[in-house]
Amino acid sequence: MCADRPPGHREIDHTADLGFEVWGETLEAVFTEAVAGLADLCLERGAVRPTEARVLEARGASVEERLVGWLQEVYLHLERDLWLPVQARDLVLEGERVRGMVLGEAFDAARHTVHTEIKAITYHQLALERDADGLWRTLVIVDV
Repeated sequence: MCADRPPGHREIDHTADLGFEVWGETLEAVFTEAVAGLADLCLERGAVRPTEARVLEARGASVEERLVGWLQEVYLHLERDLWLPVQARDLVLEGERVRGMVLGEAFDAARHTVHTEIKAITYHQLALERDADGLWRTLVIVDV
């Protein structure tokens, strides 16, 4: 493995939708970083204070289903509660379940900007695979 390479994400160009690439040494790192990637697509993440923690959980038969379910659960809190999730930690992938803490805060129109509304987290081009350096990588494409 490549122990000196931190997890990360970057926005990618996609014809009709938006997306981001995520990488990390473990699946937990990828799931954690995917929350940051989703937040960067949707809002001005730097303006959000991660002062409130919520424990979220998702299930799925495959690791890809768990990732999509996890991101759908994270986004649901933004859409339904106007709560801005910006980072995740303490993730546990166990069997068909992913569970972790997501940090964020309630939307404040004076400080926050939400710039992308998502219709769906998709399975388009989604495959969690190890690259030649041993890092887990995936593309996450969202329908806007």
